Amino acid sequence: MNTTTRRFTAGLALIFIIAFTARLALTHRFVGLDSPPDANANSDQIDYELLTHHMVTGQGYTITPGSHGTPGSPGTPGKPTASRTPGTSLTLAPAYAVFGRSFTAGRIWFCVLSALTCVLVAWLGAIGFNRAVGLLAGIGLAFYPAHAYNAMHFVSETPFGFWLTLALIASVYAYHQRLGGPVTKWAIDALAGVCWAMAIYTRPQLLLAVPIAGVLALILFAMRDREHLKRFAVQVAVLSLVLSPWVIRNAVVMGKPTMSTITGYGLWGSHNDLTFNDPAQRGGWVKASVLIDADHPLSGNEVERNDQATRYGLDAIRANASQMPALISAKLWRLVTPIKDTDNSLVQTAFAVGWLAVAPLMLIGLALGFKRSPATAALLLLPILATLASTIIFYGSDRFRDSVAPVFIVFAAVGLQQIYRVLCTRRSVPHIASFDSQQEVTRAA
Repeated sequence: MNTTTRRFTAGLALIFIIAFTARLALTHRFVGLDSPPDANANSDQIDYELLTHHMVTGQGYTITPGSHGTPGSPGTPGKPTASRTPGTSLTLAPAYAVFGRSFTAGRIWFCVLSALTCVLVAWLGAIGFNRAVGLLAGIGLAFYPAHAYNAMHFVSETPFGFWLTLALIASVYAYHQRLGGPVTKWAIDALAGVCWAMAIYTRPQLLLAVPIAGVLALILFAMRDREHLKRFAVQVAVLSLVLSPWVIRNAVVMGKPTMSTITGYGLWGSHNDLTFNDPAQRGGWVKASVLIDADHPLSGNEVERNDQATRYGLDAIRANASQMPALISAKLWRLVTPIKDTDNSLVQTAFAVGWLAVAPLMLIGLALGFKRSPATAALLLLPILATLASTIIFYGSDRFRDSVAPVFIVFAAVGLQQIYRVLCTRRSVPHIASFDSQQEVTRAA
């Protein structure tokens, strides 16, 4: 191991220590390590934590009487549910399997995952661009307020960021891999497929990235790059294989082969009389409990209620088709606005400062990334495009934006490095590593 590699490894270790210490301290100070999930902070975590407990104790993927559930959630007390995809609960499960239903163990585990994601982001930046970008990205994510905040709660953002970053590392490495035999290549593709599936299990909106990636693969095929079309096919095949048990389970247990029985609530909650006509609600999401009336009842089992909600949402879209451009604009604004919808002024300020610092650097890095390594930039862009598509279909939220923070932080690191290089060039000061060739970067990382 040469000196440069040792320094990079030491940098990764330091990033983990800083990120983990910060997240553990924040959780202890503002939440409490042994505290149960708080519905007031985020009601989703009530479901995720309880589902984990039931899975680990052999009660199945069920919601029981007394659980809060998400307002408007189709989860039926005492019966199997598909309202939440199992990625978040599966990721929390190891902590509960080892320590029992320990909120302390679960919260520490989420802090570990969040800190590991910072290290993985540094690795992703290194293999995609260079080590300097990697270290900047890892440090940036360690201090990014939204990423640290989400580690304090049992929500999907922390496990999603972990699995998404692993998936991108495998995919970027697979694309640039030129060494090793067929077994090595297929193993990397299989790992990528598994990680993409786990990320989709955590936030199913990421499924929208698959057709986008398919278009990219077809473009490569048209450019006579058949190898990468085959590798894309392998990743999709593995991804489908990993997702199929959940879909089959829902077909048998719930009566419908579906990923989730909550998508209809998202569609109806974002397309209704309030979101079309009330400026305060436009572009956002309204609870089903607010929308239910004599003309819009919900009845039957979980699947049937979701189908009814889907129909109400589609009816609202058809009835207000002329207003859709304005609604989509409002959705996109909610996605990118620095002002978080919260009464906590400290959180609101921290989120705004973090996003305002990162956003312009991200735009610079996005443009530069396509010049320096088009394939890497295109792969990293996939979850961002999927987030934009999900926003257009459903609604806008800073949670959607910050769920892909590991990706845009890498682009921000590219932009920051370039600005530093320009300043150093003008002042004739030695600058940090420039963009290496892709072969050098992959071999070094």
